Amino acid sequence: MFDYERLLYEALLIQDNTNPLNHDFKHKHLWAKKATGLGVTELMLRLMVWLCLRDDTYRNSQMCNVTGPNQDIAIKLIKRMKTLFEPHNVLFADKETVLELNGCTIEAFPSNHLDAYRALENPRFILIDEGDFFRKSEQEDVRHVSERYIAKSDPYIVMVSTPNAPDGLFEKIEKEPEETCILQTTEA
Repeated sequence: MFDYERLLYEALLIQDNTNPLNHDFKHKHLWAKKATGLGVTELMLRLMVWLCLRDDTYRNSQMCNVTGPNQDIAIKLIKRMKTLFEPHNVLFADKETVLELNGCTIEAFPSNHLDAYRALENPRFILIDEGDFFRKSEQEDVRHVSERYIAKSDPYIVMVSTPNAPDGLFEKIEKEPEETCILQTTEA
């Protein structure tokens, strides 16, 4: 595991008062502005799979991958997760954008079709992948829908992206005062 991967993992899952990245209630909300090709999305996909399988905590809940406005990208993220099981001859009959693991439904949602994403009963992990590349109108909508789940099911919310254009979602979050921003600032 690379140092930056350990940093992200610990920022989300290690509750340690001596860790400057864990700020009381914020330790479950993370954004990572990163360089291309670091494998942060892969790390988060594997973390989601592990959380589903380590015990029954995530049974009867949902995990979400919100991707850009392209169904193919949504399908590819779920396929990457399913591929982890192929060496063990475990295959899935779920539809292309869904993976069921230990009673937890992992589903991918394109950023331009959020209707189903708005109606989840118990989302416990939300991964917003390459959110800085969403259309401007989708950036705020995805963030709003994701953050409203905090009161409902207290999910992990992880936003990962390489920077895109000025005044995008990640720059806006970066400029927010820390006391008003629910997403923790971490650069990988």
